[in-house]
Amino acid sequence: MNGIWLKIVLVYLFGLAATSPLGMMGPLVGDIQRHFMVDSQAVGIALAGQLLPLAFAGLAMGWLIDRLGPRRLLCIGVLLMALGALANAWTGHFAVFRGALLLQGLALVALLTSGQSLLMIMTDGRRQVQALTLWSTVAPVGYAVGAVLVSFFAGSGQWQSAFQVHGVALLVLGVASLLLPRIRMTLAAGHFRAVLRNRGVLRFGLGLSLASLAGVGTNVIGALYLNQVHGVSPGLSAQIMAVASLSGIIGSVVAGVLLARGVGGRTAGALIALIAVCGGAAFYVPWGVLPVALAGAIAQQVAMGGFIAVTYSLLPRVLPDPGMSGTAVGMVGQITGLGATAAAPLFLTVLALGQWRYLLALVALAWAASLLLMPSARAAMPGAGEAVAAA
Repeated sequence: MNGIWLKIVLVYLFGLAATSPLGMMGPLVGDIQRHFMVDSQAVGIALAGQLLPLAFAGLAMGWLIDRLGPRRLLCIGVLLMALGALANAWTGHFAVFRGALLLQGLALVALLTSGQSLLMIMTDGRRQVQALTLWSTVAPVGYAVGAVLVSFFAGSGQWQSAFQVHGVALLVLGVASLLLPRIRMTLAAGHFRAVLRNRGVLRFGLGLSLASLAGVGTNVIGALYLNQVHGVSPGLSAQIMAVASLSGIIGSVVAGVLLARGVGGRTAGALIALIAVCGGAAFYVPWGVLPVALAGAIAQQVAMGGFIAVTYSLLPRVLPDPGMSGTAVGMVGQITGLGATAAAPLFLTVLALGQWRYLLALVALAWAASLLLMPSARAAMPGAGEAVAAA
């Protein structure tokens, strides 16, 4: 492994540091309720603090990256994440616990935005596609890492020790940030407004937001739908959806391979949308065959992983200046966060109507709109000129 790949892997570890807390909380809900003597609704509101900043802090983090540089914000983000973890390791007050989760939510946005921005700046060509494809897997892999970590402590009197281990690991990673390359940001006047007016960035953001609406929505109601339609036990339903979520990694890898071979973004996007809609039909139509529903859940998450990889890999193609990457990543992340935030209430409302056709129509419309919004671009390969995305 050469030097640049060591740096790419190190940046990827920062991504796992950002997303692993999301996988830690689910198994600890019972412990949190008992320790703080609160109900499940209060815990749910507290856990929402981890994701709330995704809907409003993306642009602010992009602005900070363009001024502080991605390496500095990565270091700040991981230290804030460690502070939140260590606070949760020792606190006996629910208000402190909620505040620490909100702090970790801000750190999550800082790490995801600055990590992707750094990869966009320090790589190009085929290596950039490979690096950003790898980056697109940080959510499912980080979620799994967090879930494995807490599995050693959940349900015991030592459940807060999981936060201690996590906090110490984050501090070590903060020291390792000194190994990352220094990036001197040279920004043209008015670059922030230029990114906000960039139709390609806006279209990537809206497209990924709608794809996330469909993917996250299916994840939210998936276990309940399997229980209601197929009679699968709640525990087994949750396990099926967890396996389906991890399959998004397959979609990311396949999409990265296609882009690295010069396949256009819209061609890859059309294949992904087709897989997603077919997966939706397999999952939501009450065929009465559980393996078909399982295949449908997996297909939708494969499509979600692939669409994320395509968006991340092609986003640099719509930027005239790599120095705009921080604001662009923040803008796409913030727009995507709005779709992900709206997914749960929308899909739960449609599910309550009791019509599977409505759910399938919602998935199909979201994916069709995502494909239509995707700019025309392909990854730049070594020896080829930079492709310009059509706005």
